[in-house]
Amino acid sequence: MAPIAHARRLLLCASAVALLAACSTPPSRFYHLDAVAPGAAPQGAAPLRGSEAQRRVIGLEGVKVPGYLDRSELVMRAPGNRLVVREFDRWGGPLDEMVTRTLLRNLEMDLPGAEVVGLPLQRDFPLSQVVEVTLDRFDAAEDGPAVLEARWRVFDQSGDRLRRLGHTAAQEPVAAAGDPGAVADALSRTLARLAQDIASALR
Repeated sequence: MAPIAHARRLLLCASAVALLAACSTPPSRFYHLDAVAPGAAPQGAAPLRGSEAQRRVIGLEGVKVPGYLDRSELVMRAPGNRLVVREFDRWGGPLDEMVTRTLLRNLEMDLPGAEVVGLPLQRDFPLSQVVEVTLDRFDAAEDGPAVLEARWRVFDQSGDRLRRLGHTAAQEPVAAAGDPGAVADALSRTLARLAQDIASALR
């Protein structure tokens, strides 16, 4: 009986090791979006006129992202109209919040002297204009560029009257096709181009 019991124990140990190996998963990697560095600000981004800049405060509503991006994992496009969810490549926070913060920082750099604040505000604050942005696409193909498609609207200070509306379609090359870090970098650049379009409408 002893040899049989020993063999059973060995078998159980081997099964446990195999089970642990099967359950182990690679660590997740996390990515973020960056605003355009001040040195890379677009040419012609003239500051607002002195007194106007002093009193001008622009409110940015939270950016809306399409439903297929409402998840922590990066999503990429593949042939055959497929979407590929990169299970272990994740955003460092909710994507809509990250996009809003990055766009806000880009607008601040594109509109020197103006203050851009995220909405809603915790306290009553006089706004000069309000900006709403909806992303229709914000991703990259596994072997293609990063693509942003967005609709944006500029309202008056009360947020009731539409002043301007526009559409931005931007593509940026990905330095290493399919690499999540390179995709995040290229997507950041598309947000900078979106900010340039909105800033032009706000000037």
